Amino acid sequence: MNQQKTHSVKIHLQKKPQFLSVLNQSLWLIVLLLFVQLAAANEQARAAFTISALPVADVRQTHPLNEILQQIPETRVLLVGETHTRYDHHLVQLEVLKQLYQSRQPLALGVEWFQQPFQQHLDDYIAGKITESEMLYLTEYFQRWRYDYRLYRPIIQYAREKHIPIIALNASKELTSALGRGGFDQLSADLKLQLPESYDFTDQGYVERLRNVFKMHPNKSGGFENFLIVQLTWDESMAERTAKYLLQHPESRMLVLAGNGHISYGSGIPNRIKRRLKTRPFSILVSDDSLPISPGIADFLVLSASQSLEPSGLLGIFLETINGQVVIQGFVEDSAVKDAGIKQGSVIIGLNKTPIHNYTDLKLALIDSRRGDTVALHYLEKSGDRKSIKITLR
Repeated sequence: MNQQKTHSVKIHLQKKPQFLSVLNQSLWLIVLLLFVQLAAANEQARAAFTISALPVADVRQTHPLNEILQQIPETRVLLVGETHTRYDHHLVQLEVLKQLYQSRQPLALGVEWFQQPFQQHLDDYIAGKITESEMLYLTEYFQRWRYDYRLYRPIIQYAREKHIPIIALNASKELTSALGRGGFDQLSADLKLQLPESYDFTDQGYVERLRNVFKMHPNKSGGFENFLIVQLTWDESMAERTAKYLLQHPESRMLVLAGNGHISYGSGIPNRIKRRLKTRPFSILVSDDSLPISPGIADFLVLSASQSLEPSGLLGIFLETINGQVVIQGFVEDSAVKDAGIKQGSVIIGLNKTPIHNYTDLKLALIDSRRGDTVALHYLEKSGDRKSIKITLR
């Protein structure tokens, strides 16, 4: 088991100048300065979240996070953004989740990180019917989302511990890939069934922001129209899944965690939830210096200094699952496994005391490993001979 990190949160609240406004005239954009103190059992150094110079009032007061959340009315949907690779952003999300759970109102956690067709496996994981490894394997996490699972693991484990339903919000990769290639006209009958029931193309600010993103996008093969359709499908799908869950569970509220781009200015997920539920969600963006402080971007803005995870140790191999076996297909430069004399085509069957049945097993077996750690790798040669060898991760 992982050693659990502990952290406390304090927020510096800065009053907003009167020239800033937000989606609702009764609300002002509030800039929050978040300090998160981290203390890990492995004696990681404490990290502080700091704010850079901002054109806001210089009156500052310290407020605990629960006081900030108490300023939010009894909305049924609270969205908290993220930059996917920023560990500090996910620590903020975890704190919000904990505070909402303590309110004792039924709570669900909607996340962008899993795709809707795999919902049953998340339900089974929360219910304790399958293990973490089985859940990640069955949801195809490492093939579909791919971001370092350590970024999200504390949130997912907390949800399981507290029996908070995790709702897969994202559209399937099959649907969005097909839309990117050929738009609506090229969809199969099965994929058309996955489309959101309604779309809103009228938000011109949303379209122009996406047009600017498209100009910088490396792959323009499908054209802007298909790019826009894909983005809309992501946002409409996540909004629709959120709304349907809350309509089916009228006593519940939902915390939605997704990328900042899906939340900012309300035009991604928030307004599309409002269209379906007739109630306005509240949004918190978690940012660095790159996110503009501008009217209407969110209800609350948390600015934080980067907090990174320590790099994982690597075996230095390319793998493919063939006939239910994890087969070494190649090596990176300076591969520890190659230097140990293991050949391409060998089958990995274990790491330390963990049996390896698939790529997910191996990823989880290495999740707490660091560069310089020594592991016992168990494998089958092409001849079928079983071998074990000590490998120092790089």
